[in-house]
Amino acid sequence: MSAFNQSFNDPLSCFAICNEKSLPQNAPVRQQLLNLPQADGMSNADLIHKNKEVDDLLCQALNGLTFEERQEQQEILHGVEATIAEEAGFIEALLQELDGHLRNIKSRSVYEMAESMDPGYVSARAFRVMFLRRNRYGSKAAADQMLKFFEVKLELFGKSKLVKDIAIDDLDEDDIACLKTGWIQLPGKDRSGRQISLNLPGLRGDNMTLQNELRVRYYTLMSMLESEETQIRGMIPMVYTVGDIKDRFGGRGYLENTRVAKAIPTRVAAVHICTDDINENLCYQCIIKILPLKVRANFRLHYGSHTECRYQLASYGIPQGFLPIDLSTNQVSLQRHLKWIGDRIIVDKSDRPLSSVIASPNALITPTENDVLLLIGGNRSKNLGNQRFRAVVKGMSQAYETGSKETRKDLAACVIHSVHDCAGRFLKQRGLGIWEELNKDQIRKTVTQAFRNSYRRR
Repeated sequence: MSAFNQSFNDPLSCFAICNEKSLPQNAPVRQQLLNLPQADGMSNADLIHKNKEVDDLLCQALNGLTFEERQEQQEILHGVEATIAEEAGFIEALLQELDGHLRNIKSRSVYEMAESMDPGYVSARAFRVMFLRRNRYGSKAAADQMLKFFEVKLELFGKSKLVKDIAIDDLDEDDIACLKTGWIQLPGKDRSGRQISLNLPGLRGDNMTLQNELRVRYYTLMSMLESEETQIRGMIPMVYTVGDIKDRFGGRGYLENTRVAKAIPTRVAAVHICTDDINENLCYQCIIKILPLKVRANFRLHYGSHTECRYQLASYGIPQGFLPIDLSTNQVSLQRHLKWIGDRIIVDKSDRPLSSVIASPNALITPTENDVLLLIGGNRSKNLGNQRFRAVVKGMSQAYETGSKETRKDLAACVIHSVHDCAGRFLKQRGLGIWEELNKDQIRKTVTQAFRNSYRRR
């Protein structure tokens, strides 16, 4: 029976996105995890002790690594790891190796079927480079994943769409309804610029089938890969089940969703899990205990209320304002997500192939109310992010005008952090509906100019 035609309630599967094959498969261990004791009736002291265990486990994981491995894991977690230089000769040599591996393993595979239908699609340079980046430039692993990718794509969308980029028009009405629930969405990036994939299992609807979920996950993750920056630097998956946003389906479809996620060439940099349910928390702790050391070090488990989880996430460079949740009503706001869907419709109808879209790191940027928008012609934006930005600059302008060079540098950094802390970005308008995110030097110049303009008006 195909994995897509059955449903599992297996907590181990949600961790398979860490790209490891060493999870224990023996029946006693798995049965132990599925028969976890309930937290009901436990004393507060026991609960505090259990919650502390996960921190001890993560410390043990780091202590079990070499110094170089520990340093690498910490850099990845906080988004400061060095990227590999993609010199032309280096990539071309890897592409030749990849082609050789594919010739050796493609016989009677879905990949071979796709190649016979459209050789140009499967051999496109930009398409293959995605798989090399995902596998840290390992050509054999990239070849293996390409075969899995086409297997999953065939099962999800059929042979007629095997050699085309999936657009929103390729989703049926039920898929679109599933997409609009916002159970998986892309709310923004962390401070280091890595895309966050937010999973809200509690938003899954009663009428959603597993096939709807899988097709939506495929479409959402593939849309992320239109950015070369995301391909290179990776993404941050987050599972969030706090307050009313709890999974009502007992982990339905974790294995199948994981299989889709592993087939798509998205590199996972770090994983964050947020919950306020003690039973879920204990379950995750038990799972973390049996993860390989390198995998365990990439996980962070956050236990507490919305506010507590936000503060914990902020320590890893995830802005407090990125979660689309109204703390006063405990409701999820879908405004940004629905705007993203509208923008996707426009991009998909442009008929641009993926190979041309991913050439730009700013292929699709949807402004939010927290962003600082630089409009064409220097017009002042009334966006909330601009109003807050101007207010902060005005409050510091006196100190900036009279301060030393170092003081001015520190004040500019404070202003930039105030924008990022609210999940805001500095975006420049390039055309109607076309936005570009400023780099660090451009942001610094923008803030410096804002200070100059502020004290000139006084």
